[in-house]
Amino acid sequence: MNKSLKLDQHFLKDEHVLSRIIEAASLQPVDIVLDIGAGNGVLTAELAKSAKQVIAIELDKGFKPFLDKMPGNVRVMYCDALEIIDEKELKRQEIKFNKIVANIPYAISEPLFRKLLSLDFELAVLLIGKNFYETFTSKESKWGIIAPLFYDATEIISVPPHCFEPEPRVDSVVVLIEKRNSPISKQEKLMKELVLQDDKKLSNALINSFTRVEGLTQKQAKEKVSKLGIDEKLLEKRVMHLSNVQFIQVSSKLSS
Repeated sequence: MNKSLKLDQHFLKDEHVLSRIIEAASLQPVDIVLDIGAGNGVLTAELAKSAKQVIAIELDKGFKPFLDKMPGNVRVMYCDALEIIDEKELKRQEIKFNKIVANIPYAISEPLFRKLLSLDFELAVLLIGKNFYETFTSKESKWGIIAPLFYDATEIISVPPHCFEPEPRVDSVVVLIEKRNSPISKQEKLMKELVLQDDKKLSNALINSFTRVEGLTQKQAKEKVSKLGIDEKLLEKRVMHLSNVQFIQVSSKLSS
């Protein structure tokens, strides 16, 4: 099997799409950009022309001959993006950035977006699979509820398979993601707190959310959770393991 296909890597070769990505990133000389899945460095090199620094993350050391040729303002790190993109790990390794611009391997789209929820960045321009983008914006998926709590997402351009080498089986899309600036309701604040505790059981995450957002005591928060009428088995599930239907159900309970 082609190694790139095995690693779910599809390298952008279309110069028009590349220029649209750079344009959407609105790069300034002070910007520090995180490039996830640098691959052969085509996007990385373009970012380096305008940014102060590019931090390029690549799992496959087979691309070292390409990435070793990058300009001096490129810091290449050979590691798993999902392991390093963590608030504590980034701080430990003294990695700071204000923008993210990347052609993301399709297989890590959802876990990566989950990681990004807790990070502080100005904007992200991401090339992702169109299927995931449709899930990301669907009102019938939990991502359709989660995403607007944190981001404003705008589709920049649709990208057909022939723009890549090797060609993926699905269409892709370039998306601009910016931090949400509009006012947020109390129910939305509760949902944000819930999402940021996705490794906890739903019951504990709800209790913590009520104490943080509404200033309740633990006892008061537990009473409020019990009055929501959520099934006990569901309360024992971790937030990250809730299905679309279950997540929407919880959101509806909090709204009422």
